[in-house]
Amino acid sequence: MLRNFRQLHLVLLNIGAVGGTTLLIMYPMACYVMDVCVGAPPLFIGVGLAMSIDYSLFLLTRFNEERLDGRSITQSLEIALATQGHTIVVSGATLALCFTSMFALPTSTITSMAVSAAIAVLQSVLVSLSLTPALLLTMPRFYTADRMLGLTLDDTPLGTYRRGGSSNRAGSVALLDGGATIDQSVLRSPSQPKQESLWARLGRGSQRRAPAMAVLLLAAAVPFSAALTRFSYVEDLTPLMQTTHPTTKAFLKIRDVYLPDLPPLQLLIVAPSQSAMASREWSLATCHMLQDLATKEGYDYTMTAADFSGLMILRGGCLAEGLYFGVIDVMPAAYWSGFYDMAATMLHNREQTATRVIVRCQVDFNSYAGEAWMRAMRSSLPRPEDADSMDFVAYGRWDGVEIGSLHLYGKSLDQMDGAQYTLRRMPYVGLAIAAIVCIILGGPGGGVVTSHQSGSFGTALVPVRAVICISWMLVVTIGASVMVYQLGYLEGLGIQALAPSGERQALFWLSPTITLAILVGLGLDYDIFLMDSVMEHWQEGKDARSAVTAALDQAGTIISAAGIIMFLAFSAMLASTTPMLNQVGFMLCVGVLLDCFVTTKPRSPFRPSWRSSPTTPTFGRSSKRRRSGNGPSVGKQSSYNAPRHRFAARSLGRTKYLVGRSLSRAVPCG
Repeated sequence: MLRNFRQLHLVLLNIGAVGGTTLLIMYPMACYVMDVCVGAPPLFIGVGLAMSIDYSLFLLTRFNEERLDGRSITQSLEIALATQGHTIVVSGATLALCFTSMFALPTSTITSMAVSAAIAVLQSVLVSLSLTPALLLTMPRFYTADRMLGLTLDDTPLGTYRRGGSSNRAGSVALLDGGATIDQSVLRSPSQPKQESLWARLGRGSQRRAPAMAVLLLAAAVPFSAALTRFSYVEDLTPLMQTTHPTTKAFLKIRDVYLPDLPPLQLLIVAPSQSAMASREWSLATCHMLQDLATKEGYDYTMTAADFSGLMILRGGCLAEGLYFGVIDVMPAAYWSGFYDMAATMLHNREQTATRVIVRCQVDFNSYAGEAWMRAMRSSLPRPEDADSMDFVAYGRWDGVEIGSLHLYGKSLDQMDGAQYTLRRMPYVGLAIAAIVCIILGGPGGGVVTSHQSGSFGTALVPVRAVICISWMLVVTIGASVMVYQLGYLEGLGIQALAPSGERQALFWLSPTITLAILVGLGLDYDIFLMDSVMEHWQEGKDARSAVTAALDQAGTIISAAGIIMFLAFSAMLASTTPMLNQVGFMLCVGVLLDCFVTTKPRSPFRPSWRSSPTTPTFGRSSKRRRSGNGPSVGKQSSYNAPRHRFAARSLGRTKYLVGRSLSRAVPCG
């Protein structure tokens, strides 16, 4: 791909710049703006790493291809910015908007992770389109010295080999602008046929057998769809803990021993007034209401009145009627010693208009029985007479006494409500992401070649195809995670990272929520890169099938290499002992492999149905051919008419201006 190890410096510098700038932005946000989840730094580092590698490979690969055609550094960079720059901008904007669509979810954990990931994506776009061109223009000879794949000291202060010097054989090099040269032996000859790659042959074969390929892909998704129907989740916090850490083991032991006390729920009672809550009648009515509430059956567990503890009820009895130990009433001693006032200070609010009642349960709140019991407890709260919906506020009346509004809350209940509400809104997030895809890919915007009409791709078929294929990828990916972490299909391998965790053996509710936007963004990243290449070949005069085949021939290896690199990056999560990271890493690895080797390869039959003539105005693009039929001549300026793309011209112009100012009084490097 790059054929030059020196250009790996550019990739590494991009990664470092993206990670550093994102961290510098997120640190003050975490201090002064919002709460940042502990999982946000690993996420934005992973996203920044993946996007930096992708965008650098896209830009440098096209730059090297244009140089092999004999074009100068400036021409090659302008073409790379005009073509792959468009891909990077559209891909980055789409991915950032996909992350920001997760703001619709109410969980601060997801919001902070979405913000950090969106910032990492935007930084990847800015760095790849500014730092890489600047370094290429600053040291052109150094980064284009490709003898022995760049593993030499050529064009360095310690090097003795100089391209274009008298020691070289005549005609062995071609002199380009800026003193940069390229070995003439590696230049492409227009008459030399190029060997077709595996991806091009695969694309041609899949187009010939499009119906069979479509049936095969649909049949492959059937078992994963069946597994997806059995999807279940847990809200427990243990998937966020390291399974082998001593603190996690101590927490689980304490929870098993002190199950009734860890963690309790609380019932907040807001009285109509301060005088009402201070009266004996209100205390008795509230106690009788709680005693009646305890008699209602739950799920595999029926509570008693002794499970309520407050200033009106203790040990199942009403404190207004006395607290008896045998035949002795200890309430006068509690008043006299100030113990009752101390308890009131802890349970009452400052205005003396609300009080808390501790609710205990003999089952684990995070188990199926505990969750069902919390739902039963909440549904058993008194319902107002005028309540006409499920979103009512419980209000108690007993013995003709107005008790006030009732609110059941606690950490376990918050986890359950947050998971239910988040997963309930995920379809809306999916629709928002699909709308973003359709607007960016099918709506107005900049193209590879501009004309009086412009658009990302200028047709609704491209985003519709992208949504269908990415939906197929998501079904297979999440279905595979259900098979592994819920049904235990790979448990026999003995690998802890690929085995169900916990007693419930279900996915953590945050895992699919986090990975959804990342997988959609990565899928669109490769899709946009491929479709830009298809459009470029189509504008050269190729028909639809030939354009798809040529695009796979040109971009298939790049997409596969980028996917393998990201697979290796995300597979590091499988080495973690945290169950949630294992689940997220597994879904990302499976999704990346499907994006690289399935949805961008055999799915080529689902290409947009544009006409074979390059003069058709379907896409709203110029029909001008982009390459000369004779090709560039060695050692001369190419007859290539560079596209006057506004983004490319501005990016290259600003980069050359900044580089020129910084080097105006310096000795040229490289």
